[in-house]
Amino acid sequence: MEQNSSSKNENNTFNQGIISKFVEKFLDGKLSIMLIIVAVCLGVAALLVTPREEEPQIVVPMADIYVSAPGATPEEIEQLVVTPLERFLWQIDGVEYVYSMSKKDMALVTVRFYVGENREDSLIKLHSRISMNIDKVTPIVKGWVIKPVEIDDVPIVNLTLYSEKYDDLELQRVGQEVLSRLDKVQDTSRTAIHGGREREIRVELLPESMQAMNISFMEVQQALQGADASLTAGSFSRKDKEYLISASSFLTGTDEIRSLVVGVTRGRPVYLRDIATVEDTAEEADTYTRLIFSDAHAARMTDAKNKNDQINNKQYDSSKRYNAVTLAISKKKGTNAV
Repeated sequence: MEQNSSSKNENNTFNQGIISKFVEKFLDGKLSIMLIIVAVCLGVAALLVTPREEEPQIVVPMADIYVSAPGATPEEIEQLVVTPLERFLWQIDGVEYVYSMSKKDMALVTVRFYVGENREDSLIKLHSRISMNIDKVTPIVKGWVIKPVEIDDVPIVNLTLYSEKYDDLELQRVGQEVLSRLDKVQDTSRTAIHGGREREIRVELLPESMQAMNISFMEVQQALQGADASLTAGSFSRKDKEYLISASSFLTGTDEIRSLVVGVTRGRPVYLRDIATVEDTAEEADTYTRLIFSDAHAARMTDAKNKNDQINNKQYDSSKRYNAVTLAISKKKGTNAV
């Protein structure tokens, strides 16, 4: 027993001696400092080289098919367009899901392939399958558009512009200007603006005036389409120079539109201003975008505003709705999200 205890003590003393010598090397030498520097450099390199992604870089081939069928009801589109199209799409190898939505005048069909399927090959299969069955398309279909969908199309940054001074038309124009500048940022891909209303020239016909002037809707439509056009009429040569002849008559303002001749009644011209009202305004609203602050956030904004501006104190109301537009920005494939 005494021999066993003495041997154990000797082993412990030997192990402690090795550890103490190992620690002394780190404390007295420069090896520990070098290891720390190497570890920091490796961490910085990993931070710079490793991509940071909001969405994982996995291959999930998808495509949206927009089918146009003017005048058709949702029931007719579902029976004559969507159901046959879904049957053709299920015949493609590698298809996992097919989604569809039918509404008046159009249908939206989404095709999703299995994860890992080759994106280019999947899109070629999709185009080939539709082309092979083009002779079976119902006559109510006037056209379709195939739009591939990628994970990188998901916006990584959303910026909301709001104002209590400007309306949704003015915010839309400000947002378009901001997007035009953000498009120049490196590695920026798709950009979009959501909300607001775009500018339009609205022509509202007066039925009583049209009937009195004996002017039909088709005459007004043809006059507007014919006036807002431009084409090259030809060319001629003179004194060793060639001159191009073009008929450019694009409408540039509401005054020109009001002065447009749409017909002749009792030997005198009928101007558009005689049978319609023309306004330069915003388009008809079909959706509204508003921004509302919570009570806590409104209180913080009020305190910060009053601290920075002691003269013009301002209160933010959490119950007030501000006009807003949202700018969505996506990145290019394989680039760093940060």
